[in-house]
Amino acid sequence: MSGQAIHMKIDGRMYSGSYKVDRQVLTVTTNYGKKTAQLDPKVSRAALADQLLHELVREEKGRKGSLL
Repeated sequence: MSGQAIHMKIDGRMYSGSYKVDRQVLTVTTNYGKKTAQLDPKVSRAALADQLLHELVREEKGRKGSLL
């Protein structure tokens, strides 16, 4: 994964991915998917990346047969 590394602990387990910005769109990439969002000048890039990583983890945990 290229870009800025991101790490987050959720439910006692560490998750990681990376994020990058292209044309005011932030993309978070993990081993189990990616999510994008438009940048908001009121929200830091790191905070938005954390939010997207949290959503990716939550969605993956909700999938039937997920190993997370």
